Amino acid sequence: MKKILHILILVAVLLQISCDDDLASNTPATNPVDVYVAGQKDSQACYWKNNQPVLLDSGGLIGPTATKIIVANNDVYVLGISVGTTTVETFPMFWKNGVLTNLKTSLTTNDEEVVTITDFEIIGNDVYFVGYTKKPLIAFDDYSLAYWKNGVQTIVHNYGGHAHNYPKIAIANNNVYITASENGTETINGFYANNVFNEIPNSILNGLAVNNNEVYVYGTLNNAAYYKNISANSETTLPLITAGISKMLFENNNMYYSTGSNNIYKNGTLFNENQILFGGIMDFKILNNNIYKITQEGDFGFISYLIINGVETMQIPNSDGVFQSLFVVQN
Repeated sequence: MKKILHILILVAVLLQISCDDDLASNTPATNPVDVYVAGQKDSQACYWKNNQPVLLDSGGLIGPTATKIIVANNDVYVLGISVGTTTVETFPMFWKNGVLTNLKTSLTTNDEEVVTITDFEIIGNDVYFVGYTKKPLIAFDDYSLAYWKNGVQTIVHNYGGHAHNYPKIAIANNNVYITASENGTETINGFYANNVFNEIPNSILNGLAVNNNEVYVYGTLNNAAYYKNISANSETTLPLITAGISKMLFENNNMYYSTGSNNIYKNGTLFNENQILFGGIMDFKILNNNIYKITQEGDFGFISYLIINGVETMQIPNSDGVFQSLFVVQN
């Protein structure tokens, strides 16, 4: 009888351990973050949440692709682009929690037709867009740089011709910063701070980053990696890195940047070396010292990867889609 009792107790303990293991593997503590990746799947704009695809309504437009994703206040915001059904005209698209807004039709006015939206940002409950407009009744392309706050347009600069660069936007202390050009090309580069242009000669600027309300602009200066703390008016050039800074972000006051779409540095020291197998970095995030990045490689056919701490978590070949943007949320 005692032997049977001992066996029953052993079985009960083993079952309890098994149940505890199953419980542990499904508790939020073991998966404390949600990972969002935006892009395209099967010719449809979509995002993946923890590797599960969420297809986005195209509104009848062709080949939509999600280009940037932000998750804020439990809402999922996605920017994208597509072409029309009968023309090669492009249409900027925006989804909030899967609900589509055609930005070309919603932001166009009688005086300014939206050409493209190149970036967006969420600050609290405010939604900012930046992009180009043009005069709809003029035969030639008369472009203007503009931004919108909750749908209200502000014209930053009129070019009187075509504009070619790709503006980015950041907001700090209610000030609006935009990387752009004064003449619409990459020959006079710099940034606008509340519509005032600040030239950085011989630069190619890739974006803006904010840390504790201090704003940084980054890219390349004289063929070397470069960033500038706009708030402190201090500049840093990294002559040994000729590829430039492609992406910069801050986490817990630490500065991270990727260079030439390859390596990631932390406070100026190499933090994550590129894995050749997975190709160049398209986007990355750092959270609690964990590295999340999406990469693309083309040696054996174009493939997009999601890499977490050096481990491939998800991939998609270009015949099926592409990864474009990444966002990570702490649960």
